[in-house]
Amino acid sequence: MFIHQIPSFVPRIFPKLHWQGKHSQDEPHVYFTFDDGPCPEITNFVLDELNKYQAKASFFCIGKNMAEFPELTQQIIQAGHGIGNHTMHHANAWKMDQVSYLKEIDDCQQVISSFGIQSIGFRPPYGRFGKSFYRNNATNLKTYMWSILTGDYNTSLNPNHIIVSCKKALKPGAILVFHDSVKAFPLLKMILPALLQECIQKGLKPISL
Repeated sequence: MFIHQIPSFVPRIFPKLHWQGKHSQDEPHVYFTFDDGPCPEITNFVLDELNKYQAKASFFCIGKNMAEFPELTQQIIQAGHGIGNHTMHHANAWKMDQVSYLKEIDDCQQVISSFGIQSIGFRPPYGRFGKSFYRNNATNLKTYMWSILTGDYNTSLNPNHIIVSCKKALKPGAILVFHDSVKAFPLLKMILPALLQECIQKGLKPISL
């Protein structure tokens, strides 16, 4: 069984991480985030869908992809979306030493800076991090996790099930994770429009972190 909504006890275990975005009764914001891009065609689809609903989002980009597709990266920036750090090569913190992992983050940060912008923060690939990172770096890097994991990368999931589950969890302050990647696209193209429409019906405004 795939768990779309993060259990409430998890953020209490890791309080240094950001599991929700800012919101208030007067400003019922939600946060659509996209990992692993930019990716030609898929990221373009995402940008078009967001524009249809006048929604802003956050893209946690892989540094290598930003360097490979600079024009697409500029499109994200010019559309008013935020860009965050997702390491240079989608690094797995559980499979490398801390020095190498921090270099992955720093290298991606340099790519982001080369576009003349500041990173909105960091999201660890796979949601994985080590004890040393959490103790020494999580706060300074403003590390964002999520409250809703769509699971668009999981090809065994039913899109209707994803939509129903995510709609139930969608509320002010929620951070949703999507992926603008080739693997996720078959599900992404169905669930993203549906969840953007749900935001309109619930009076929720998607903005960047």
